[in-house]
Parts: sequence; C-alpha cells; structure tokens
Amino acid sequence: MGEPLYFLCRLLPPRVDFMQTMTAEERKIMQQHVAYWSGKVATGNALVFGPVADPRGGYGIGIIRVGSENEIAALRDADPAMTANAGFSYDVLPMPRVVFAERPVG
Repeated sequence: MGEPLYFLCRLLPPRVDFMQTMTAEERKIMQQHVAYWSGKVATGNALVFGPVADPRGGYGIGIIRVGSENEIAALRDADPAMTANAGFSYDVLPMPRVVFAERPVG
C-alpha cells in the first residue's frame, strides 16, 4: 500500500431540522451509524467523526484515512445510514494534504 489518502466526509441528513426531529426509526439508524464508524476508529480508518450543530442545519463529519478511492467508496456505501435508504447522502471530499498535531498510530 502506498501513502494513505485522507477524505472529509459529510453526512447530510434527510432534512434540515433532522437533529431536532428524528423519529425513533431514524434514531436507531443513527445508533447503527455511530457503531459502524466507531469500529472504523478501531481499525484506524476513521480518525475523528461526529455531529456538527450548524445553525443552518446539522450534519455529521468524519476525517477518514484509506488506501484507495475504492476503499472510501466502499466504507461510505456500507454505512447503515446509506444502506437504510432513509434519505441520507454523503459529500466525500479529498484532502490533498493533512497536518497532524500528533501522528496517529496505525
């Protein structure tokens, strides 16, 4: 494997007020989503992730490290938020350079 690739991933919810109005079923999807990405923290793929309380409408972000563009697509597509077909979508943006305060182990 060559140099790792880094991406900013932004999970866009199905509506602007999602963080305030999610249903019980959507809450279950979000719990599965958090468990999924928590597992990716353990493997070293997810460096950080979490919700962003943007006053214009909340969303989730993650900084993800992978070996290829195919790998980031596979991680995104396997996210329970995506497999649930509940109206979520992703922006996946490459980060050409990254600077760490401390180099992550892995």
